[in-house]
Amino acid sequence: MARKTIELPQRFQFSTEYTVLYSDVNVANHLAADRIPAIAIEGQLRFVIALGYEQATAFEEAGLIMAHSEIAYITETDYGDRLRIDVAAVNFSAKSFDLVFRLFNVSKNIETARLRNTMLFFDYSSKSVCEVPASFKEKVAAR
Repeated sequence: MARKTIELPQRFQFSTEYTVLYSDVNVANHLAADRIPAIAIEGQLRFVIALGYEQATAFEEAGLIMAHSEIAYITETDYGDRLRIDVAAVNFSAKSFDLVFRLFNVSKNIETARLRNTMLFFDYSSKSVCEVPASFKEKVAAR
């Protein structure tokens, strides 16, 4: 199977720092693979809050759900390392957009991982995907 490359955007709209916790490491004493998506979602939460939303999982009268995810694991990261989580909302269509994440190990000055999540707005009352709200696109464009 051909390996896919997660392309980074020209610019990230948001960055935040995260310190690797003891609960993030595995028995080999480095960042566990299953913790990388959770760390990215923490970055997503902080990004949505930085856009001005109080609720980061349900806003614009809909819920934000993930339809697809890709991860590229690049280098090991250890307990206590400081990560910078860079976030960009890109590739907008009528009903979806991608969140691209770069986890950069500030402590070691090396990239740790890349993720791309395809996101949808979901109307729980009608149980259907809805259009990406124009006001959300405007807030992202303003960053």
